Amino acid sequence: MKFLIVFIALFLQNNLTLPRRSSQSRSFRGWLSFWLKRGFFGRLPRHLKYFWLVIVPTVAGAAAFFFLEQFSWGLWAAILEVALLLYVLSHISFERHFEAYVKDLERGDTQGAYRCAEQYLAVPEIDITDDVSTLNVQVIKVLLHRWFEYFFLMVFWYMVADVAGVLLAWFSVQYARASDCDAKAWRYLHFLEWIPARLLGLTFGLAGNFMRALPVWQRFLWQTQASSAEVLYQVACSSLTHNGEEKEWHRVDEDAESAVAELKEWHYLHLRSMSIWMVVIAFATIGGWLL
Repeated sequence: MKFLIVFIALFLQNNLTLPRRSSQSRSFRGWLSFWLKRGFFGRLPRHLKYFWLVIVPTVAGAAAFFFLEQFSWGLWAAILEVALLLYVLSHISFERHFEAYVKDLERGDTQGAYRCAEQYLAVPEIDITDDVSTLNVQVIKVLLHRWFEYFFLMVFWYMVADVAGVLLAWFSVQYARASDCDAKAWRYLHFLEWIPARLLGLTFGLAGNFMRALPVWQRFLWQTQASSAEVLYQVACSSLTHNGEEKEWHRVDEDAESAVAELKEWHYLHLRSMSIWMVVIAFATIGGWLL
């Protein structure tokens, strides 16, 4: 059933014209702003803030879905699960922006590439530079991490803990993005990302050069302080090496065609990894391990 729900959500995401969304949820921002306006809330301990802003709505949402499963053989609950996943996955709809960015580079329109990266592909912690090759590296890092947080992390916790899992992951991502709430809010998300990041890193190896990626993956396996973005980038770099050579970046101003092909190669790594996990989920569903 979970495979079918994820498949339907992905199918609708790829075939419907969904509204353009940023990496931050306006509904969560509204929920956060409501409580930040209360003077007492700012004086609460950090863990209590996380509990109230993330755990409480997660439990309430999971309870509502559990209640709906009692009606119409769970049909309404399944429809709402598809809607929930579709809403979450719509925040990674960077496909058309990535294509526009690549086309700008192919035409030699570096200013257009800058604007596209700054408006649609970059996140607050990434600085846009004047060097196109450096910009490509930053865009790749952003796409790797955003795809992980808004797709793989959500699907992973949905498979592990059903609706409660995806709600917990979603609210935790939004809580970490809201830096005005807590300077250390990312720590809660870090623990949720630790296992999924390493699983996805292993998948990158399976989808690419496994023998080169495996030593890098093993080095990061028990590094609890390593960020998920760094783990994914380093393992993905290793998985895309050829003939045992170190990964070298092509400069757009020297070899635009190779640089653009390199960007597409990273994007194809996402698609291959997603295909691997859809097969895994399908077999787990057929085998009865997932309901």
